[in-house]
Amino acid sequence: MRTAFTLLSLWLALNLLHALWVETRRFLWERRIKREPGGLLPEAAAYRIGKGPIALLFIHGFADTPYIWRRITGHLATNGPFTCRAMRLPGSGEPAAYARQQSLQRWRTHVADEIIRLRETHAAVWLVGHSLGSALALDAALRTSSLVDGVVALAPMLEVSRKRSPLLPPGLWFWLARVALCLSPTFESCFSADGVAVDDPTFTYTRDRFIPFSVYRGLFALVRANRKQAAHLRQPLFAVMSGHDSVVDSPAALRWCKACPGPKEIRELPEAGHVIPLEVGWQALTDDIAAFILGHKAPEGELGEKDEDGRRKDEAKV
Repeated sequence: MRTAFTLLSLWLALNLLHALWVETRRFLWERRIKREPGGLLPEAAAYRIGKGPIALLFIHGFADTPYIWRRITGHLATNGPFTCRAMRLPGSGEPAAYARQQSLQRWRTHVADEIIRLRETHAAVWLVGHSLGSALALDAALRTSSLVDGVVALAPMLEVSRKRSPLLPPGLWFWLARVALCLSPTFESCFSADGVAVDDPTFTYTRDRFIPFSVYRGLFALVRANRKQAAHLRQPLFAVMSGHDSVVDSPAALRWCKACPGPKEIRELPEAGHVIPLEVGWQALTDDIAAFILGHKAPEGELGEKDEDGRRKDEAKV
């Protein structure tokens, strides 16, 4: 009995110390940043740019914000027939009370809502994601196949890399941590608190620093949901893998994408890190993405922006 009581006391003490440490670190971090009036991190809001007939829905990744897409969306909207919508996953960039409400179901619901709204005014809708955002894009394309014309997946989170957890699978480490620290709802992110472009140090933005367990739970649930679904993805797929990725298991992602039966183009960037939108050569890659989308677009007669009643504008004029 005494041994059990001692172990229980140590477990409670560990939970409380971890929670106190993380919350103290969070408090100090919050003092250094200046949130927007609505509580979001600076420039973390969703946005829309361009007025082209082909809608592209951009989905950011783990601990990130829509700002990561600013260079790519600006380039596409300026140089192609695209409407670019960069959504913000619910809870991302928000204060702790809201961030803890994240779940796979909430992510799915918001992605589906964005797709439906774009589909109401555009004949073609493509999904563009990075990391977790790529996994959500593929999940949405599988679940709402009639609404999604194609997917662009950058470093798709189809399996978590074991480079940072060599002894046990990442999912098992998460489960052990969740059991051991069940009274402590948040981890401090191992990623940098600021996103900075490799080729342009002036392109920088604030990322989420403190990640609720609910985010990890949703991530691993999404990985499990996508694991055996490659054979069902029929839409065109443009996928890009990084050579130096300690977050995503690139070989596993490559195998998954190669198993997709639809039209596809798969790129491997041997010198790139995980955050592909911030890597050198993003302009050329963006141009290649645009060319792939335009090469697999609907026939000219089926494209065209729609009016508020759901009819294509070119039809409404007749």
